[in-house]
Amino acid sequence: AETYGVLAYNANLPMFKKDLSKSKINFLTPKASLRYAPGHMRDIGDDNLRLNYSNLFTLNKNSQIDVIENGSSLAVGLEFSSLDFENNKTGDENYSLYLGQVYNFEENLDMPSRSSLDQKVSDLVGKASVKFSENFSLKNEFSVDQNFNDINYNDFKASFLLGNAKFNIGYLEENNHIGNNSYFKSDIKLEINESNNLSFDLKKNLETDSTEFYNLSYNYINDCLKAGLVYRREFYKDRDVESSDTLLFNISLFPFGNVSLPTVDR
Repeated sequence: AETYGVLAYNANLPMFKKDLSKSKINFLTPKASLRYAPGHMRDIGDDNLRLNYSNLFTLNKNSQIDVIENGSSLAVGLEFSSLDFENNKTGDENYSLYLGQVYNFEENLDMPSRSSLDQKVSDLVGKASVKFSENFSLKNEFSVDQNFNDINYNDFKASFLLGNAKFNIGYLEENNHIGNNSYFKSDIKLEINESNNLSFDLKKNLETDSTEFYNLSYNYINDCLKAGLVYRREFYKDRDVESSDTLLFNISLFPFGNVSLPTVDR
């Protein structure tokens, strides 16, 4: 058994400004988290952990494993956003920009280099979004090297809404210590009615010019039941390994949980 201890002090200073003429409210929030974890940690240098803004201020950066990184560090961030504001209530987000970075007091070579948390200064991580209309929006998640010269991770997504169909188109790029790949991603969701929808998504590796997988799914939803049927086809660049087909049927009973039937593979 492993035992970990950690002390953390979190601070933030929310500031806002109302623009009643445009029914908007703007938020600016500096954040900081000072943490100290004594003792020794297990070496997780081969872990697939990636630092992003969502886990920047968490005690355990990888929720899949029970390891707390040791040592002292300071995480700092800045959040800026603009939301609709009517009748003293906030509504949809119009645009946002979140930025943050981790400063370690010492290098920690037990952390994976992919995360940049093995260095004294981590990558600058962030996410941004812009909603141009109810039917069109952009989102971006990114990671910039500590020297601010190289983009190590760039996940860009555009969403379109046309009638009952929603289209998402994305581009993912990984460089340097995070990887050496680029992908094209897309998915389409068609709302047939309030209870039935169809969706299709695929991922293509632009480095090898090959499709990695595509999914086709159908879902039925009512007040107490969600049932879905998913067909997945995975492709392999190795000519000696055939493509695989998977069929999965899943039922969710609210509020009791999920029941998944065994998958059918070919």
